[in-house]
Amino acid sequence: MDKVKVGILGSTGSVGQRYVNMLESHPWFEITVLSASSASVGKKYGEAANGFLTAACQRGSGT
Repeated sequence: MDKVKVGILGSTGSVGQRYVNMLESHPWFEITVLSASSASVGKKYGEAANGFLTAACQRGSGT
């Protein structure tokens, strides 16, 4: 079965980070797009997240 491609709006906020955390290793979904405010432009995901660190942030994910 092909994974369903998903995008997460507001991915650097606390709720968005929870979605990233839940979906990053989910067998049915593939995160293909992360969006955030203009304050996050040019930053890696781990740098842009607002301190509610997920597993992806702690690894320094470049997604």
